[in-house]
Amino acid sequence: MTCVLDASVAVAALRIGEPRHEASLQRCQPIFAGLEQIIVPAIFDVEVTAALVRRGVPAERVIQFLDSHLVTRKIVVIGPRAARSAQRVVKTTRLRAADAVYVWVASRYGVPLVTADEEVLQRAPLAGVDAILP
Repeated sequence: MTCVLDASVAVAALRIGEPRHEASLQRCQPIFAGLEQIIVPAIFDVEVTAALVRRGVPAERVIQFLDSHLVTRKIVVIGPRAARSAQRVVKTTRLRAADAVYVWVASRYGVPLVTADEEVLQRAPLAGVDAILP
């Protein structure tokens, strides 16, 4: 299943002890193996790297992991028109900026958003996006 993968799920999959670790890891294993494609906004790599580096993982290790195990990801760049569309998502959902961008990408491609974020799960449907737990 092609989906938009929220950074929260990737981080939870990679960190034992994170809420929803087991479910996130199970959901991400086919992605990490290159068997499934995901769609992510360009900020995804930054969010995953920042979350793991802040917890002590060397940045080079995270970058290498992303380049090796998420090679099938489709990265969506956010330009001025896309930013305006994401603003409309904010207006509709009242989500934080990065979360609204993930919802916008899911809406644009007509695929579900896999997220571990409760607020996104509750508010994404307001923008017509199916948000599901890992």
